[in-house]
Amino acid sequence: MASVSQWRKWLLQQLIGEGVHNALLDESIRKEVGRHYDANLDIALRLLMDDGIIMSLESNRQKKYVVNYDKLDDAQEIINSRLRDNGNDENVLIQEYMPEPEGYVYWFNNTGNRQFRKQNIYNIYLKKTDNMDFAAQLITKSMGGHKTIYMGSLNESDSYISKLWRAATIIAKESKDDTFILQDLQDKERMACGNNRQRGKIALAIFRKLGYIKPVGTKGNSTRFKLTGKKPVDITLDEIFDNNMTQNKASINMYYS
Repeated sequence: MASVSQWRKWLLQQLIGEGVHNALLDESIRKEVGRHYDANLDIALRLLMDDGIIMSLESNRQKKYVVNYDKLDDAQEIINSRLRDNGNDENVLIQEYMPEPEGYVYWFNNTGNRQFRKQNIYNIYLKKTDNMDFAAQLITKSMGGHKTIYMGSLNESDSYISKLWRAATIIAKESKDDTFILQDLQDKERMACGNNRQRGKIALAIFRKLGYIKPVGTKGNSTRFKLTGKKPVDITLDEIFDNNMTQNKASINMYYS
């Protein structure tokens, strides 16, 4: 659950965070938050209104919020403040609570595997009709500014995710110590890795979560990975999430024959 401070910052980022003064419909906020709504959002909204930092306007039976121009300095101070209540001085992005891509269900995000504060954060999703088909959303600060990246299915040989998996296995076999880094994937499958190597980064996060690869060290600022011996096999969504519940862990462990 996000804290009140995090929700306050997030709300103001949507209204003025990109230097543009927006008016947000109450309905749009609820839709954006979706299943991740909690009572702290209402508290944050009420506190901002009580302090006069944002104002509520109603027209055509629709409620919308805007920042009070007389309180811009106060709003910017909240946006630029550090979130001391949870011990995290990083600019926490509530935008990880974005709507799921149609036909997909949320699986995990890569926040736990980031080495550096400014590394991109991705939400990873599984397709409802093909549990080996993945999509990812790049988390951004602005509402509606997220980007969905479709990786395709490991059940389809011509998909991005399959090409990157084959590249990883080939590189590992050709390596003297059986390891590889993201740049190796980029060199082997430049098109599949995509702009800024985003698909390559997403693929490594997925392979790591599936247990296909494991980190074994670093090479400069890059993580070195090694194959574990596990390979793609078919598994149902029920098995994925049931296994997560029985293990009572935040991460999903998959079992393979």
